[in-house]
Amino acid sequence: MNILVIILLFILGTIFGSFGGVLISRKWDKKWIKSIFFGRSKCDNCKKELSSLELIPILSFLFQKWKCSSCWKKLSNFYWIVELLSGLIFMLTYLFFPYNWTLELVFWIAINWSFLFLIIFDIQKHELHLPIRTFVTIVSLIFALLKLEISIIIYLSLGFVFTFIMIYLFAKYYVKLRFRKNEEWFGQWDVYLSLTIGIISWLIFHYNSINFSITNLIDFVIIYVILSSVIGLIYSVFNLFVNIKQKQIIPFVPAMICAFWILLLFGPFFIDILQ
Repeated sequence: MNILVIILLFILGTIFGSFGGVLISRKWDKKWIKSIFFGRSKCDNCKKELSSLELIPILSFLFQKWKCSSCWKKLSNFYWIVELLSGLIFMLTYLFFPYNWTLELVFWIAINWSFLFLIIFDIQKHELHLPIRTFVTIVSLIFALLKLEISIIIYLSLGFVFTFIMIYLFAKYYVKLRFRKNEEWFGQWDVYLSLTIGIISWLIFHYNSINFSITNLIDFVIIYVILSSVIGLIYSVFNLFVNIKQKQIIPFVPAMICAFWILLLFGPFFIDILQ
């Protein structure tokens, strides 16, 4: 275990965390791409452009004592927390996620970094950040082409999308029947994400040497839905105690991503169920 590599990955992760914070905090419009890659970061309060020293991840907040150097307005904790989480994602991916070569490690870092910001954005906005989700899907497809697992991916993608469409339609029908309201308890964004989860889930079969079959596919999707539902329920109960007086919209994207991580990292515990 190379301590230097871990430290360098953490630092690199904080840099990407700073970029990710900008990525999800700026408004989507026709100038979005230009503002991301060519726009300068500014203070949220006085709109002063930040200097290079003020853009150093985490450390700039410490040096400035969590205040803007121009207007002395307290800086949002959002940015340094996101940078810290991103650094941890890079480091933990190196330590715990399965990979056999450097390109595979880069793949997992890209996937996990993207998943982190999908979670953050869904908690903040109750939406799926489509550019990041598109990036995850494209990277996953490219990696699958390298592994020549296209047929399995097609079956998994169809299985996941079909299942989540059924859940979406049932939830919408239930709300309309029970409460006479045309509302959604299960969002379309979750259905969109299910396609990406389906594409990448073949790696759970691959890493755990699970034989792929239609029966195992059905069992796997059922386990995934149950696990993500349990995680979502735990989050909703916790959120209820924290915000007991407020009506809350519970994001399900974090539960879906966490369920995928659990199945990937602790797959052997589920092999007996699938076989």
